[in-house]
Order: sequence, then structure tokens, then C-alpha cells
Amino acid sequence: MSVEKAGSAAFAFIRGGVGSHALSIVETNGLVNGRASLQAVTPTRQRPHTGSRRNDAAEQAILEAAAELLVAGDGALITVAAIAERAGVGKQTIYRWWPSKSAVLLDAMIHRARQVAPARETGDLHTDLRLFLRSTFAAAPDNRSLLLGVLREALGDAATMDQLARFTAARRDELAQILERARARGQISAERLDTVVDQAFGLLWYRMIFAHRPLDEGAADEVAAALATQLCTEGQWDSR
Repeated sequence: MSVEKAGSAAFAFIRGGVGSHALSIVETNGLVNGRASLQAVTPTRQRPHTGSRRNDAAEQAILEAAAELLVAGDGALITVAAIAERAGVGKQTIYRWWPSKSAVLLDAMIHRARQVAPARETGDLHTDLRLFLRSTFAAAPDNRSLLLGVLREALGDAATMDQLARFTAARRDELAQILERARARGQISAERLDTVVDQAFGLLWYRMIFAHRPLDEGAADEVAAALATQLCTEGQWDSR
């Protein structure tokens, strides 16, 4: 046993029994007959955490908190501390699961987009496109500063580019589902659906970057009508 003094108190470090390499700590209460009088110190209990393994409830709370903050204001001004406080978690939890603020906000945008801009199925291609593009375009202006900031960061950082690519892929997949369902119904027969998806999101990003024309319902309706006409016309040419 060894005894070390710290201020007026002293602590003894006692090695465990045979085969044990653990050290326990007890507080000495002065010397009795030349020997240390020992009093056990109750160890502080730490809250268990999942480490890098995500907890579904906490992850959901974080994504919802970030999404609510995105709706309430400028995404570029949101802090990790604000997200953590709203979600009821520690900042370290967010940093364990996401590499940056941009990453968690992009995940929150995916989470929210699935709620406000789902790929609905009405049985009519033009209607499905119009509903999807209206809700998608409507959400874009509120997130413009955040998305442009992430894009700027992604140009010099591969990890951020991967996060941005995951966000855009999730939105592209939603639109691709609409087109695949229309093809399954026999409404279209076009093979190069990726090009059609690029046309829709290409216009969205172009207008979001340069802001030369609005991303409103009128724009969404024009794109939906143009894409539906294009796809149906391609089907007619394919059948000849």
C-alpha cells in the first residue's frame, strides 16, 4: 500500500487481491498507532453511454431538433450546442455520431424532406411529379445559405463532399421512385431515367446558386409538365 497526501486529506492506493491488477482508492483518516486509518471512498457513478454506437431514440431526437431549428431560421447560424440543448443530449453525443455540424444538418434535411416532400403515388405521372417538385422547391429557399455553405466546404473537403453526395442521392432516389413506378404502370418506357432526374435537380441547384429566378410553385409546375411531356413523347417514339 502507498499513501499520497492531497491537501489535508490523504489517499491510499491499494492493489487488489491475487491475480488482480486493479487499484482501489480509499481515504485515510489520519494515523492510528502509526498506521493509516482507512475509509472507503464511494466511486462516482458515470452515466452509461453507447459510444460510437447510435441510440435510435437519441438519434431521432437530434435529427428532429436540427430539423426544427432549420425551419425556424438560417441553417448557417445554427450551432451544435443549440441542437444538443433542444434534443436533450450532450454535444459530445453529436460529435461522436457526426463528423461536423454540416453532416448532422444534412442528415436532418434528409429526415425532414422525407416528411414534407415524399414521393407520393397518385397513379398519374404528371400529378406525382408536380406534388413532389412543389414540396421540394418550396423547401429549398429556406436552406439556401446552408446548402451553398456546405457546397463551398465540400469543394475542399472530401468528407463533406461525401456527406453532400449522400444527401443529394437520397433526394434523387425519391424522384427516381416516382419514375420507376410510372414505368411499372406502363405510362413511360424511357430507359435513361437518370437524365430526367438530373434535369429536375439541375434546375433546382442552378436557381438556388444564382437566384436569377424563383423556386416556386410555378417553376415546379413548369418542370413537372416538361418532364412528363418529355417522358411520354419518348415512349411514343420508342413504340414506333
